Amino acid sequence: MENLISLVNKIQRACTALGDYGEATALPTLWDSLPAIAVVGGQSSGKSSVLESIVGKDFLPRGSGIVTRRPLVLQLHKGEEGSKEYAEFLHLPRKRFTDFAAVRKEIQDETDRETGKTKQISSVPIHLSIYSPYVVNLTLIDLPGLTKVAVEGQPDSIVQDIENMVRSYIEKPNCIILAISPANQDLATSDAIKISREVDPTGERTFGVLTKIDLMDKGTDAVEMLEGRAFRLKYPWIGVVNRSQADINKNVDMIAARRREREYFSSTPEYKHLAHRMGSEYLAKVLSKHLEAVIKSKIPGIQSLISKTIAELEAELSRLGKPIAADDGGKLYAIMEICRSFDQIFKEHLDGVRPGGDRIYNVFDNQLPAALKRLQFDKQLSMENIKKLITEADGYQPHLIAPEQGYRRLIESSLITIKGPAEAAVDAVHSLLKDLVHKSISETLDLKQYPSLRAEVGNAAIDSLEKMRDESKKATLQLVDMECGYLTVDFFRKLPQDIDKGGNPTHSIFDRYNDSYLRRIGSNVLSYVGMVCATLRHLIPKSIVHCQPKRLSSLLNEDPAVMERRSALRKRLELYRSAQAEIDSVAWSKYRINLISIHSLQFGFLTVTDAIQGDFYYIRDNPNHRKSVAASLVQGVYVLEKDRQERREGTDALASPWWVFFNFQLLHKLVDDVDSSIFGAIYEFKPPSTYCNDTLHRSPSYVIAFRGTITKADSVSRDIELDMHFVRNGLHQTSRYEIAIQAVRNMIATVGDSGIWLAGHSLGSAVSLLCGKTMAKSGNFIESFLFNPPYVSAPIERIKDKKVKHGLRIAGSVITAGLTLAVKAKQKKSLSSDPFAAFSAWVPCLFVNPSDHICSEYIGYFEHRKKMEEIGAGSIERLATQNSLGCLLMGAFGKESEPLHLIPSASVTVNLTPSRDFKEAHGIHQWWKPHLHLQSKLYKY
Repeated sequence: MENLISLVNKIQRACTALGDYGEATALPTLWDSLPAIAVVGGQSSGKSSVLESIVGKDFLPRGSGIVTRRPLVLQLHKGEEGSKEYAEFLHLPRKRFTDFAAVRKEIQDETDRETGKTKQISSVPIHLSIYSPYVVNLTLIDLPGLTKVAVEGQPDSIVQDIENMVRSYIEKPNCIILAISPANQDLATSDAIKISREVDPTGERTFGVLTKIDLMDKGTDAVEMLEGRAFRLKYPWIGVVNRSQADINKNVDMIAARRREREYFSSTPEYKHLAHRMGSEYLAKVLSKHLEAVIKSKIPGIQSLISKTIAELEAELSRLGKPIAADDGGKLYAIMEICRSFDQIFKEHLDGVRPGGDRIYNVFDNQLPAALKRLQFDKQLSMENIKKLITEADGYQPHLIAPEQGYRRLIESSLITIKGPAEAAVDAVHSLLKDLVHKSISETLDLKQYPSLRAEVGNAAIDSLEKMRDESKKATLQLVDMECGYLTVDFFRKLPQDIDKGGNPTHSIFDRYNDSYLRRIGSNVLSYVGMVCATLRHLIPKSIVHCQPKRLSSLLNEDPAVMERRSALRKRLELYRSAQAEIDSVAWSKYRINLISIHSLQFGFLTVTDAIQGDFYYIRDNPNHRKSVAASLVQGVYVLEKDRQERREGTDALASPWWVFFNFQLLHKLVDDVDSSIFGAIYEFKPPSTYCNDTLHRSPSYVIAFRGTITKADSVSRDIELDMHFVRNGLHQTSRYEIAIQAVRNMIATVGDSGIWLAGHSLGSAVSLLCGKTMAKSGNFIESFLFNPPYVSAPIERIKDKKVKHGLRIAGSVITAGLTLAVKAKQKKSLSSDPFAAFSAWVPCLFVNPSDHICSEYIGYFEHRKKMEEIGAGSIERLATQNSLGCLLMGAFGKESEPLHLIPSASVTVNLTPSRDFKEAHGIHQWWKPHLHLQSKLYKY
């Protein structure tokens, strides 16, 4: 139990080092949740003398006015008999003080470092640890003495400031109040009692200490208070007699002072009957014992708070993003990574991974073609305009065959109109790209962290888009100009020149300008423009996509408040993780002590040296050890379900020692979807970092364990239902098996089959066996430990006459083989196919007891196979061993199924130790007991 106080001491020191003093801040505080004893009293109440009496050393500053101006966290550590006494400060970690006068001076100096030479107070605590064989394990927090008047050099608010500081400690529900009151003053006016009753009106957390009993007026005493008849508290008042000022001046040592204190109470008639529970030594023991009890009761809540707060801090840190690198190279790298992230998101929008790119395609596939179709060429191709342009193109010499120059002018004037839709398409795509830039910026999480970088990236991207738009327009209009500048000759060569359509060149020049001729020219021009539009419909999108943003440059300039918040969160997260590690180490020590006492009796191969050196906690390459580890993890599943049924949670739960002892962590519970019972668990092996790889080469990364039937009301009906499914060879059709096989597949996908163990007992062995067989057929051979696996068969193994037993088995094999031949012949199946060949390399470890009729038939199953081979009947047995009579009969009626309990290979361990009854023979507990008479054989198919 002593290590619990040490645990809180370590966490308190970590709190101080990382800036958690329990003050009201925007950060979560761990300090407030830690049990502590706060020493409260008015000035000159004898508070310092009480602390020095408990320690047995003269080490605290003394003087008039306010001497204690900072909280002093005093941690006492009991050393071994004869060990040296020394003190250490948290702010001077490598310096030991053996002169306690120097300790007093350092307290004064460290107070002045924080508050200056003034008489101000500070809430930042001083941590002092004292190591001595003459103290008890105890932690006390000495607070500034309550006062009623400010002295010279102090602000008027000092009275309220001290009271607020004291309240901030003692109003916490985990704080134990040590109220110091002088007996020679009226307790009704005691500052300590007054403030204690305000924050703890029932007195549940308050211990009262009466000082200066020896200085009370003659004829008065404190018996009524010490006996609990006046100013009653839950815990009895404790009286102490400190050194007087004269004793201090004379340097009377603490040993003499304690002796005089004991003599005073034992010799004073009024207090003689109370002497056994008076004095500073008794006070220290009471406080130590009470603090231990409080810490023990609060640890589960502290653990829960730590886990919850770590998750919250990590989540907020994740939201705030990574911190900025200090060097220029790191900053440049950060900028490049963020820009790459933005660029990737932008490309994903364009490529269709994220939405948005389809809108650009809509411009190309719908908007542009529709705009080209809407172009009107009535003006360019009117009879008057055609005639006018052809006549002007002919000049003084009319065309002979076809008005080539007229064609060119007509086509050019028509194609010019395409520029409008082309430019509109560029603008539409530009607008969509701008939207995608803004969308990509908002989706780039790292950019939210840096407003300046976000603005720079946005500006750079928009600038690049503007350049792209100008280049795209230029390229697009060049396409139109190219079409205007060079006509496709083949188009005109293919035009019909028949007389009916006005193409006869023998007509006179004047006849050529008739309406029919002009319409023919207009039709040709329109056809050519249509061809050009169809071509540009595909070329214009190419020119638009020709450019994209290519260069992004910016600066990192994060919000200072965010930077400060992140730094504070990281420190606080460090504190909580440190506290979690300390609690885990204490919990491990507790489990280790308990389990060594339990398992040293149960595991016969565990020696005292193993337990002390810790060599036992890795998974040894030792069959007995591996068996015991697997059996213990299965037992952990049983206890998990019993904890659930009996509602045992937190420190009351009993399951965790079964895996913690072997350095496993519970990764996941497997819960039945019908009755919500826990039927399995996935454990992760977490060896200490000190273990070398040589000791871990055959250790699993994960163990998946399944329990058997529990005869408790909450789960028995579902378990028996599954037992019946197994008997009917239908376990593979149940949801529990589906949950189990999915868990196995997931783990194999994560770490491969070589890093996994399967383990099960009874019904859980059947689940493990089915999962193992299923995975083996696909080439995944999982190391499996099957304890008391059920075998559905007549109880032949229980027959004592070996000849009768052997004869029955031979007869059964012949019948089974014959039925197999008949059924396969009827179903026209090949006899050459061997269902065992697919997974014969899988060798599960079976652990059976001959007194357990549920599993004992596995002994005869494998032994009979061996004997049949020896007598030359191996071919008969190979047919028989792959089938069961029940499955053959079901197959004859069209209900084919594979016998679950039949397997080609196995390592079979038989427990020949006599069992008292069936419960012991079938129980999981037998497999970790010492001094078992075990016989192991390997059977390979």
